[in-house]
Amino acid sequence: MENFSLKTEFKYLIVIAVAAISVFASTLNGNFVYDDNRQILENPLIQNPGLYAKALTSDVWAFKGDGTIAASNYWRPTFTALNIFCYWAFGPSPLGWHVVNLVLHVGVCLLGFIFLRRIGFAAITACLASVIFAVHPVHTESVAWIAGSPDLLFGVGMLGSLILADREFCRGGERPDYLNITGSLVLFCIALGAKEVALLCLPLFYLLWRYRGGGGSNARPFLALFGSAAALGTAYFFTRWAILGTISRPAENAAGLAQTLLSIPSVIAFYLKQTVLPITLATNYPLRAAGEIGSVNFILPLIIVLAAGALIVFLWRKASYWPLLIGLFALPLLPALNIGAFIPEQIVHDRYLYLPLLGAAAAITIFAEFVLRRAVGERFEPVFVVLFAIVAVALGLKTVTYGQTWKDELSLWKHAVTVDDRSAFNWSQLGAALAAGGATAESLDAYDRSIAIDPTPIALMGRARGYIAAGRLDEAIRDAAVVTKTPLEQINAYTLFQGYETLGLAYDKYGDAASAEATFREGRRVLPIYSATLTEKLAVVLYVQGRKQEALNELVGARDQAGREMLGDSKAVYFRLGLLYSELGNNAEARRNFQDFLAATENIRSTAIVSYRKQAVAALAKLK
Repeated sequence: MENFSLKTEFKYLIVIAVAAISVFASTLNGNFVYDDNRQILENPLIQNPGLYAKALTSDVWAFKGDGTIAASNYWRPTFTALNIFCYWAFGPSPLGWHVVNLVLHVGVCLLGFIFLRRIGFAAITACLASVIFAVHPVHTESVAWIAGSPDLLFGVGMLGSLILADREFCRGGERPDYLNITGSLVLFCIALGAKEVALLCLPLFYLLWRYRGGGGSNARPFLALFGSAAALGTAYFFTRWAILGTISRPAENAAGLAQTLLSIPSVIAFYLKQTVLPITLATNYPLRAAGEIGSVNFILPLIIVLAAGALIVFLWRKASYWPLLIGLFALPLLPALNIGAFIPEQIVHDRYLYLPLLGAAAAITIFAEFVLRRAVGERFEPVFVVLFAIVAVALGLKTVTYGQTWKDELSLWKHAVTVDDRSAFNWSQLGAALAAGGATAESLDAYDRSIAIDPTPIALMGRARGYIAAGRLDEAIRDAAVVTKTPLEQINAYTLFQGYETLGLAYDKYGDAASAEATFREGRRVLPIYSATLTEKLAVVLYVQGRKQEALNELVGARDQAGREMLGDSKAVYFRLGLLYSELGNNAEARRNFQDFLAATENIRSTAIVSYRKQAVAALAKLK
């Protein structure tokens, strides 16, 4: 290891930080997009201090129900803790969130440089590799997308943990330095709480230890650190299992084992291509699971993979830091090869390359240095720097351009369908973005495209809402009815809830109050975790029919459940009770319910709730 000092190499850190900030600064003007809108703006678990403990001990999508069931495969307490902090600090303003993501990315880039220097890279080589990593366009998804922060947190935690572990392995002496070990373990826990893949990165500690000699005086510190990290990983695994209720929840219509195995070569080839030639970038790609052995979907990718594998074996046998760099690339990428865990149209994502790219960038840089040194001689360095500067500028320009795609929902999905116009998911997301912008006709066209590819419940539900906006109620009822008839084991519970909500609303607007009432009652029976939200809508139907006492009884019965449900619309139960009690002359109960409604919806930004809040404030003023 070369002598390394932050003081003497501060200039390299500045270059790396400036490179990262320069290409990603344009993302700071972006909005909340994709999952951000739900996970941040409509998530009471990160907004309400009284729910923080539940947030940290639930899966990241628990807020879609009443918090009693897991809604995803992701328990990520580090990510949730960051969201809690950011909402406390910045609220619903996206700028601060984007700044945090950029700061985290800069931190990963700097830690990457420090790590490479520690394992023996020359300063200029480590700097150039880190700059390539800093500006690479595949990072756009992780940096520009606020919900991409788990990759950044994982990078900070994993690299920081390895650096402190290396300090301990290099220290010498039989007696471990528990400050280094404790710091490394804390950072490993941060990585583990950000992304489950940290479990598969445990071998990196072994590879680092072997690189440092793998025995003698550093055996005891290694055993102390690795054993503790393995114990923490085991505890995390079983805690996650208990919280989620399963090891892994299969995706809808996911690839089977045979398809997964046949697809591994094409998936690996995709990630290799994105690493060295990131020409096309998008949220989703037109790569699909291989159903049979073909020249394009299997044989050609297999040849590429075998060639890459041969190179890996050759480099691994060269020893030095090659096993460590190969492990840094391959280990975090392993879960991405299990495409059976993903929905069919989303079997690859750029974000899975976030930390692996550091290993790849370092390997490419050191290989280029070796070739140039042999070709040019000892005066290779200026050529080396100029060549990598050109590459970095080209990559950076691509990053800046693609970063603008993530500035808002409409731009994101318009771009997505140009890259993969065979994706029902992409067209459905575009339909939702167009509908949110009031472009009803264009939205319906997008949903039509989606449903023509695959009539998914979420696209049918979205189109039904579009039909309601367009006054085409017969068609809205037809689509929403299909959604509500989907068995619960074949549909996301929240989507099924939306189906009942949409069908009931369509019947109500159609003037069929009996069918609307029956729909809301059935939805409440099938989905008790949404009973308060559906009861509020049922109460409105009853009230309009003049059945005020029935409406009041339903709302009173749902009041406690409204406090448990996470959806903002469930709090409208308090608002409706306030209106009814006010009408009945029970001012004390009216005041109590209006106050509860205002307290429960302080952070909710939906149009309907904001309107109800104004009415509640006005009603309270009159009650005084």
